[in-house]
Amino acid sequence: MKKSNGTPGKAAAGSSTLLRTLNFRDLLLLFIGAVIGSGIFLVPGGILQQTGGSVTLALLVWVIGGVLSLLGALTYAELSAANPTAGGLYCYVRDAFGRFPAFLYGWCLFLVISSGSVAALARAFAIHLAEIIPLSRLEMTIAAVAVVAVVTAVNVWGTRKSSDLLNWMTLIKALVIVVLSAVLLSLGRHASESFTANTPAVHGKDLFAGFGLAMIAVLWAYEGWQFATYNAGEALEPQRNFPRAFLAGSLILTGLYLLANLAYLVALGPVAAASSDAIAAASMKAVVGPWAGKLIALTILVSTFSAANSVVLSSPRVFYAMAQ
Repeated sequence: MKKSNGTPGKAAAGSSTLLRTLNFRDLLLLFIGAVIGSGIFLVPGGILQQTGGSVTLALLVWVIGGVLSLLGALTYAELSAANPTAGGLYCYVRDAFGRFPAFLYGWCLFLVISSGSVAALARAFAIHLAEIIPLSRLEMTIAAVAVVAVVTAVNVWGTRKSSDLLNWMTLIKALVIVVLSAVLLSLGRHASESFTANTPAVHGKDLFAGFGLAMIAVLWAYEGWQFATYNAGEALEPQRNFPRAFLAGSLILTGLYLLANLAYLVALGPVAAASSDAIAAASMKAVVGPWAGKLIALTILVSTFSAANSVVLSSPRVFYAMAQ
């Protein structure tokens, strides 16, 4: 198996064009940026509802989701370190199961997974932009198309430019989650009731089914880190940086998600939190004022744009590997 020495500016193993320019920081922020979209700002209320209003069970779902995500991420990190070539998961499927399954995966990624992800993120961007400024349906469509056009243009400009933009936007949205949580925890008035709401309203099969549905939503909120493997052919010192970046990224994400969930509970209380479909906006409105809802919408704009950029930055490396 070929291995690269990870020399800066050197073409990836088996490649005559891709240069290794992504360091540990880039991989870490790509990992985090690809995961944090709109989920953490929207789904925690539904998680609490599915677990019967039990704060303990709701937080347990997030912890289990984080552990499962960590196990998957470390597996992918080892694969990326062992075979640091462009294409990531496509290459692992090809090497393990043959060209035909890899061919099917690559075309599904092209026709459905990546294109659908970018379209959904662009649509989410337009929807939340309409919460800040009034937009017609046509204007929302134009805004969504503009998002796709901008992230495409940035990536055509160059991997380094796209990665730098992704780094800054990921830092911004992670910082916003921390600041948002600090504000809600310091100003919220429902701490005591939140930490005593441990008895679920449902039991038996209903609780088991609800826990499973909650886990699906949580795993969706943690989804996205696999995109970082597609850039293995552009990573510096992949044998060292991939495991470190994926481990650190998983732990940071789990910490951010738990912090945000606790903040929402302190701001709204478990009953109001469980009934909210837009829990971040509802929390800020309850604690700060009605105007804070637009601040959350702005945060989701940054978050969805960053996630779309991470998909466009990563996915074409699979198509590059397929073409080879």
